[in-house]
Amino acid sequence: MAARFLTTAIAWLRHAAAHVRPLPLVALLLVAASVIAQVVLLPGRDAAIEQAERELVWAEKALRRAAMAAEAEGRQPDGAPASPLERFQSEAQRNATLGRLLDIASEEGLQIPTGDYRLVAAKGGPLERYVLTLPVRGQYLSIRRYVAAVRAEFADLAVDDVTLRRESVATNEVEAQLRFIVFARRGVAS
Repeated sequence: MAARFLTTAIAWLRHAAAHVRPLPLVALLLVAASVIAQVVLLPGRDAAIEQAERELVWAEKALRRAAMAAEAEGRQPDGAPASPLERFQSEAQRNATLGRLLDIASEEGLQIPTGDYRLVAAKGGPLERYVLTLPVRGQYLSIRRYVAAVRAEFADLAVDDVTLRRESVATNEVEAQLRFIVFARRGVAS
């Protein structure tokens, strides 16, 4: 019986080898490759992924512990100021800001003949607002560049209002009313 089975199997293999059909052969190779990938390759990858996830969790915990320790000491871990208010300007810096605003205007070729400057203190709050109203005269694009340069240089400055007016359609010069607000720490002179 075994000899008969073996003879039939050999005859079948000879026939299959003589009449090879590529599609079933490709399918067989793909199935074999996927079985090898599932059995040999993927378990190693899964283990590596699990190990990386464990290391990430450990690193996050260590970072949180360091941040909590730094907070307990009164400082921030990445060198940031201990108080959120320290990012706002002091009185001396606020006065320098006004001078720099005028310098930027002259760099853009704008004229600022006068200005209105008001200090508005918040009731009971740690910040005060320095409201600057500047009448500006110049080309429209120069005014746009000026506002963009001011915003880029001063992170704690808000553009509150921009009003544009032109005397006539024929003129290239525009009159603008710009209102900036500079936020500063209250009562800090240095």
